[in-house]
Amino acid sequence: MRLLIIRPGALGDTLVCLPVLHALRTMYQPVHITLVGNAAVLPLARAWGIADAVYDYEDPLWSDLFSVQGIRAPFLLACLPATDLIVCWLRDVDGLVERNLRALSRGRVVVTPGRPLAGTGIHITAYLAQTLHLPQPLEVTRSPIVPEVQRTDHNAPLALHPGSGGAAKCWPVASFAELIVHLWQRERAILLLAGPAERDRLTHLLRLLPEPPRPDLLTIVQNIPLLELATRLYACRGYLGNDAGVTHLAALLALPTLALFGPSDPMLWRPVGPAVRVLHAPDLSALRVEQVLQSLDELLGP
Repeated sequence: MRLLIIRPGALGDTLVCLPVLHALRTMYQPVHITLVGNAAVLPLARAWGIADAVYDYEDPLWSDLFSVQGIRAPFLLACLPATDLIVCWLRDVDGLVERNLRALSRGRVVVTPGRPLAGTGIHITAYLAQTLHLPQPLEVTRSPIVPEVQRTDHNAPLALHPGSGGAAKCWPVASFAELIVHLWQRERAILLLAGPAERDRLTHLLRLLPEPPRPDLLTIVQNIPLLELATRLYACRGYLGNDAGVTHLAALLALPTLALFGPSDPMLWRPVGPAVRVLHAPDLSALRVEQVLQSLDELLGP
């Protein structure tokens, strides 16, 4: 069975579909899965054994899907007829993508929007599974490439990611700084994470922070590949972050995860994992540090 899954979007958009791919791999044996998606996630999907072949959706090759002249790329002309199931989770308003795929495919073709209609009350991963008539609930994907750790170790760091794709989705930097000071007073080590678009936010946070009581209480990790980040996260005691792709990664790793949601709907975008807690405030500046500390304590223990 040969499957082609096309999932454009940001980091989180590709991560939330990984449990669906895992379910497909379990359902169809033997199976070869090709994933086309966000480039940062692709090495992770390969390493976790979720996809056998991966392609960056931003590669011009995939623009042929939208060609009014039809698909002409030699690679697609060769692979599409040999694929048993093609899934495109994207907007295809005029049906052009579906027509182009059906013109070449001898198998099943599913082209459907990448997210449910607003107000339907269904989670994004459950929605993606429904488009393929997969049973619910889906098993949470976990990485087979990093060893089990004892997360009762109080010396293991707490991972914090203060960034996200938009300012309105971020808890204030000053609140993160105040929280970190409280955690240092408890001698909790912090693994502080930042991506390439979050340099200014990280700089602001570091200016607000005093020197840590001990050097080992603060480690900063910036701009590392997602596969390496997954390994670093897996060794942590827990995770705190905004509605962001890294938060979805932490949850998929079965890391105790506290996700702070502002304008996004947690009913739709709540991270998938066995130990996830969400704090939701449409205006995240209204979320008090004491509330976050209490939720962390309930999630991780004092």
